[in-house]
Amino acid sequence: MAKINPGDTVTVVQREQTPADIKSGMYYPHYGGLSGTILKVYNDEASVLVDRETLPADLRKRHEENEKAMKVKWLDGLSDEARNRLTGAEKKFGLNYAILVSVLDLAPGEVKRLTPNELDAAEEAFLASRK
Repeated sequence: MAKINPGDTVTVVQREQTPADIKSGMYYPHYGGLSGTILKVYNDEASVLVDRETLPADLRKRHEENEKAMKVKWLDGLSDEARNRLTGAEKKFGLNYAILVSVLDLAPGEVKRLTPNELDAAEEAFLASRK
């Protein structure tokens, strides 16, 4: 793969896991096909912020359940006064799903383009958060 930089969109290639992968922990079969954005490059490794839409359904469901549980725990840990002072944007709680993989296991990915409906919804949500 050509030189990758933070912010590049990539896809993890699908291949068989080797004994070297098991030893290094740099590749697992469920990584294959995941797409995301490069967060940071370390020599021959890169951290990838995985797009939630590319996670397999069971993994995405588990990730979202953990996210909800952590949000509830976080909000319950705040005093009523602190909770009431939070803005709508501050109450949003999202967990990132990031992986560390070899740059050799990355291929250029497609840039995700928003549909007009998704763009309108994102704009409405942004404007609502600014009120």
